[in-house]
Amino acid sequence: MRNTRINFTFNAGPVLGKWSPRGVLEADFFGQQGALPFGDEQPQLRVRFAYADLTNGRTTIRIGQYWSPLFGETPVSLSHIAFPIGYGASGKVGWRFPGVFVYHDLTSGKPVVVQLQLAAFEGSGPANAAAGDTAPARQIGTGEASGLPQLEALLNFTKRSAKLSWNVYVVGHVDWKDTSGTNRPGNNLTGVAFEVGGNIVPGKFSLRGNFYYGKAIGQQFGHITQFAQGNGNIRGYGVWAQAGYDFTPRWSYFLYYGIDNPDEVRFAQDNPTAGALARQENQDAAALLRFRAGRYALGLEYLRAMTRYNTGLTNAQQFALSVLYTL
Repeated sequence: MRNTRINFTFNAGPVLGKWSPRGVLEADFFGQQGALPFGDEQPQLRVRFAYADLTNGRTTIRIGQYWSPLFGETPVSLSHIAFPIGYGASGKVGWRFPGVFVYHDLTSGKPVVVQLQLAAFEGSGPANAAAGDTAPARQIGTGEASGLPQLEALLNFTKRSAKLSWNVYVVGHVDWKDTSGTNRPGNNLTGVAFEVGGNIVPGKFSLRGNFYYGKAIGQQFGHITQFAQGNGNIRGYGVWAQAGYDFTPRWSYFLYYGIDNPDEVRFAQDNPTAGALARQENQDAAALLRFRAGRYALGLEYLRAMTRYNTGLTNAQQFALSVLYTL
């Protein structure tokens, strides 16, 4: 139920030559959970997107909160929508931030559409105040404390046809974090990431996935969403893939596997006083059987997660029956 979304999109005609405005506000019910025993039946709203566009069809300038380009490709699921399968756990990274986003189609009317995306958005990171430190100036995130934005650039290649459709993208990321906090001396920690991904759909078969390598990008759901220990100075990679097949017009199945593998050896070298890295590897495997009839979809899904902590290995599994109706 918490996956339920409400979206308001407002479009207007041209107001400045060929340039037209658009506004989007989207929310779901993944807000802060209320207290038990009744809070879990009363999910609370939270904002997902809130932005205004100005577009001439080929170029769009977006100001507000939206996905960072690093969010990239997303696995198919009916039970993991707000937080996709593998999100922050097996190679699926990226988050939404307030900022300025520019989308420009480098080609127009050609078999392959090439789009450039540029984004500058709010810095982000864990609170940087030490235990017992109540100074308001230091009760902010390390990314915000740096006074610098996160920057990303993405190049996207897309082709659509009746028999074969595909999409490939490559994206780079850089950000800075002031790990000592405001009004205190200290060096910034630079976060960087590289990602490549996409999908291919030849007829009834589909394959999608991505690979990333990064340093200090826990705020982008990298490194199994670790960003506080050692001030977030963690390196690692993640990769996932999902294969699907439509064996009838209404029935499909999807198989997923992904891994996120922070480098615990390099972490110990870079952060000699931080202790062993808490979460050192996670693998997710999932299977989905989906029935779809127009705007209605029903899914039976299985998920297994295997996480290696510095204290040992744990396993978890989930069976989910989900229904989705899209207005």
